[in-house]
Amino acid sequence: MAGNDYAMRFTEDKYATKLEVGRELKVSSVDPFWSNILSYRSNFYHYLTLRTIEKNMLLFCGCPAINSLVNNLENKLIRVNRDYSMVLPNSKQFKNINYTFQKEILDLLNEFEQLSVDDGFISSVMREEVVSAIPTNMLLVNYRKSLNYIKRSFVNPIDEDFLAELYAKLLGTEELTSFYRTSEDRNPENRVLIDRIYTSAPVNLIEPMMNSLFTFISSSTLSASMKAIVTFFYINLIKPFAQYSEEVAVLMAKAVLAHESFGDTIVDLPLERLLVLPKEEVARIYVEVQKTADITYFIDYVFKHLNKYCDAFMDAIAQAKVQDVREDFYQVDEEKPVAEVEVPSSNKVETMDLFAAQDEEEEEENQPVIEQKVIEVQQEKEEYKPEPVQVKQEVEQPAIEAPKKKTVKVTYVQEELAVAYIPVALDEKQAVLLEQDLLERDPELKKGEAKFYARHCTKGKKYTIAQYKKSLHCAYETARTSMDHLTELLYYRKEKIKNKYVYIPVERE
Repeated sequence: MAGNDYAMRFTEDKYATKLEVGRELKVSSVDPFWSNILSYRSNFYHYLTLRTIEKNMLLFCGCPAINSLVNNLENKLIRVNRDYSMVLPNSKQFKNINYTFQKEILDLLNEFEQLSVDDGFISSVMREEVVSAIPTNMLLVNYRKSLNYIKRSFVNPIDEDFLAELYAKLLGTEELTSFYRTSEDRNPENRVLIDRIYTSAPVNLIEPMMNSLFTFISSSTLSASMKAIVTFFYINLIKPFAQYSEEVAVLMAKAVLAHESFGDTIVDLPLERLLVLPKEEVARIYVEVQKTADITYFIDYVFKHLNKYCDAFMDAIAQAKVQDVREDFYQVDEEKPVAEVEVPSSNKVETMDLFAAQDEEEEEENQPVIEQKVIEVQQEKEEYKPEPVQVKQEVEQPAIEAPKKKTVKVTYVQEELAVAYIPVALDEKQAVLLEQDLLERDPELKKGEAKFYARHCTKGKKYTIAQYKKSLHCAYETARTSMDHLTELLYYRKEKIKNKYVYIPVERE
């Protein structure tokens, strides 16, 4: 019974290593306890298609505590992505949030690579004013280009071609003269013969291990966040490039998130915080994963940090919204002075716009004047006399003249549009009727697909997956599947323009 308690304690409460179990129990031999712990964990093991450098299959323990951690992060990523994507791209609020995130990304790269550039240079990079600099500092410029490449190409499959293009952007070159690393890591750890701990993969294993990673990305059924962090771990384990392997690991993790379900907005989040995690702690975890082939140690460590990061991202978005509202509330138009008028009947001070009052007076003066004769009827007062006599007086009241009509001449200025046509569109009532008709005619059509098509079926126009995602408020993968289904049903024709797929309505009877 005690063994089961320890098994749950060192798995659910804390996913502990064998060394940590020995330290907490303060016993000379933890083998009996450790056997019970591994037996409990084995009930939740999931084996991945990836292998360690020693060719041991990586496994993941999906126990309740770890699953809860993963689900919490997935929900937070969805909330962050939703809140960020709902901000209008041209709004001041979006510019503030985007500036905060972009600057943090460059600051983190500056810290990780120890470039020692100042804020002025980083600001110039963000304004896209830097054309040339020393090669090390050009990393900041090229990294932004790499992020933009992911945004433009997140619908393309993640394979060796995708990685090569991404790495070329990071190096700032049009064509790669070399790709994977061709020289062995000179770290002394790699030359140990017994209980060797690799700091990178041998050269002959880089290509087959990377091919396994591409297969894992395309075929794994793990959640998007799990798949992204496993990708980040595996590239850092292999270190396939002579330089910037760590940056490539973060970029590939973002690419996986964008491809899986979050779209291009996830690329702007400063997940580069993973680069500056304490090196000693990260190294210790990599050693543990290599010894046990249990990647859960890394998942547990990184996901706890990512949950905190998402909280910070949501706070940043919320603060930007509050700041935007505060600035609008306290903003005063300098062109129109405001006078304070004290009202005698109360102690309150009312504000009155002098120009607004003048405008109202001018409007009253410009109003058509209608003359109207008013007949005042004065009724004689009765006088008291010694002998009261009732006096009945009839007053003849003339009719009031009808007001004279005044003709006001109004001149309209005809404004011209830059386009010579009016776009064809259905109003909402027609769209609802068309949506219902589509569902009744085609049983294979889903409700969301009918709703989107009924409002996006203009001949000659080109629609995108991003439009479907925004219109239906769904995940990117759902939008992609729905648009492809509409293409299969011959509602759209799918074409590729540069690196982007568009969907053109097909004429139907």
